[in-house]
Amino acid sequence: MVAFIAMLLASLGQVLFRYVLEIPVPWTEELARVLFVVSMLFGMAIAIREKEHIVVDFLLNKQTPRRRAIAACLFDALILAFLCAWARGTLGLIDLNWNSYLVTLNWIRVAYLYIAELLAVVLMIAFVLADLFAQAHSLRAPVPIPEPGSEPR
Repeated sequence: MVAFIAMLLASLGQVLFRYVLEIPVPWTEELARVLFVVSMLFGMAIAIREKEHIVVDFLLNKQTPRRRAIAACLFDALILAFLCAWARGTLGLIDLNWNSYLVTLNWIRVAYLYIAELLAVVLMIAFVLADLFAQAHSLRAPVPIPEPGSEPR
């Protein structure tokens, strides 16, 4: 939320300086772009935590709770593999861009953006791991056996 509000303020500042005061301030546009990317990455992590990401669950909803939990564990494992590859690539980009600076914000290293990306990916990994453990725990719970005569007709 902080990055989003700062992005909004940078954009409003750009409009104010450019159109009202007629003073070009090039760094506001780059700052708004950087803050947009940062807010998007942390928004992705929050969406994973809140389970608000897009899921096509038409076939999953037709399965038993146990099969849904198994499928969720498999999906979480695949997502973890992807996130680990993403984190590894981000580490390489941090190293590669450590001596590069943004053009109009020449006091900000490009690597700082990749550090923010890495932090967001680590949060995503933590939230997916938490979901994986919750799904695995639900698999260990005993399956209730219906009593004779209580089955629906």
